[in-house]
Amino acid sequence: MEYDICSIGSALVDLTFKIDEEFTRRNEQKGIVKGGMTLIEKDEQDDLVEELIRSGKIPDRACGGSATNSVVAASLFGSSCFMSCIVGDDDNGKFYLKDLSTNGIEHNSSPIYSETPSGQCLVMVSDDAERTMCTNLGINNEFSPNNIDEEIIKNSNYLFLEGYLIASPEGFDSFKKAFNLAKEHDVKVALSLSDIFIVSTFKEELKELIATSCDLIFCNEGEASEFANSNAKDDIFKFFKGYTPNLLITQGSRGCIGYDQENLIDIPGIKVNAIDTNGAGDMFAGSVLNSLNQLKNLKQSAEFGCFAASKIVQSFGPRLTQEEYAEIKENFSSY
Repeated sequence: MEYDICSIGSALVDLTFKIDEEFTRRNEQKGIVKGGMTLIEKDEQDDLVEELIRSGKIPDRACGGSATNSVVAASLFGSSCFMSCIVGDDDNGKFYLKDLSTNGIEHNSSPIYSETPSGQCLVMVSDDAERTMCTNLGINNEFSPNNIDEEIIKNSNYLFLEGYLIASPEGFDSFKKAFNLAKEHDVKVALSLSDIFIVSTFKEELKELIATSCDLIFCNEGEASEFANSNAKDDIFKFFKGYTPNLLITQGSRGCIGYDQENLIDIPGIKVNAIDTNGAGDMFAGSVLNSLNQLKNLKQSAEFGCFAASKIVQSFGPRLTQEEYAEIKENFSSY
């Protein structure tokens, strides 16, 4: 079997709540930064969930994980996808694997019997549509190089990795094995930097990985500035050109900028009424990868990515229905 995209990332189930500014301020006092991702222990996460439920808020439950959201988008836009991940033998784990299959994504995962639960992400969306995440990686912390399948990578066009997984104990070694296998088999590598916390904490590890082989990097403005240690676009581009021939930096409602091997890229944003930015970057990456597999160039692919991202921010949660993905693809051709 050959795949357009094989991906490696954290298997998470998202619990998404709408929150007010008061709740946001209280959490900032606990070190939970608005708009960012914080790794927390399971009991801390459970306490926050219970507090929200007691206040009368009802969560939306959906399968998540940054890379998962991206390959779901790519799959529903027409790409053949494979996901490498691990889950526990619990309700969240079974829910996650069923979701992969429902969305046409192949995997070789079986629930692992363990006292450690499947990964879960608490997503809190404030009134300004900003999302704040508190993640417990759970059994994702046990992901190791043994979970990297050479045959899957060998038979794929793109290997896509999310930066989040590098936070697990053997994440770096797993990524290093995947990068080396991709290079050995001439498989293109795309990496999402995922979060400022990931970039600042694992900067040297990320530099070592992308120096090996990285064909495309996805990031947002904050991640790009943190990684390049500069806010100036020229400095950021110069820094990244030392690591990758292709770069896309998302700018929220202002679209995206970047470069390929021939040209600079500047795609304007699409004005919409955003109610939830959760999953926008993931949708963008999945849309771009799908277009690249359809032999579009990076600029054309980024245009489709911005269009698709503008649609998901108008809905609550990191995913749309399968029918809505089909509508996005159809509507873009006439956009």
